[in-house]
Amino acid sequence: MSDAARVYRERATDAEIADVLAQRLVATVGTTNTDGSVHLAYVIFLHHRGRLFFETSSITRKARNAERTGRATMLVQGQAASGRSLMVSTEGGVRVLRGEEAQEINHLLRAKYIKADAVGDIDRAWGRIDDVAIEITPSTVRSWSGSVFSEVSQASLSIPYDDIWLSD
Repeated sequence: MSDAARVYRERATDAEIADVLAQRLVATVGTTNTDGSVHLAYVIFLHHRGRLFFETSSITRKARNAERTGRATMLVQGQAASGRSLMVSTEGGVRVLRGEEAQEINHLLRAKYIKADAVGDIDRAWGRIDDVAIEITPSTVRSWSGSVFSEVSQASLSIPYDDIWLSD
């Protein structure tokens, strides 16, 4: 197998993907604008019952795009418990949740990131702004492992791969 095939064809296990999606990470959400261009936004997210959720205001571009097209993509980068660095990309259909259903999901999402004794206050504060939850039902899940890229690169380097990067 060529190095390129090894790097770009390596797939994460379902357990590794679930592990990354369970972490308190920031995701990038992509939706399609009316002119066909892509709108990208950082969000906090929740992986719950096989679906991905993020909260927002119904007036945001990402919410309007998601509702208009019924589709969205989410990209998350993290490290699985196995030690592998992963990027997980999901694409799928979208449902915009409103009212009590949105409030319940947004509460669960916030509880993933916010200290337990502050979640109620954050629900009151953010609930006035973020009135919807966007549910993505993944139809496609792709993964890529930076660990394999690092390993293949290291085989050709005379110094450790981690030492090649500039720092401030």
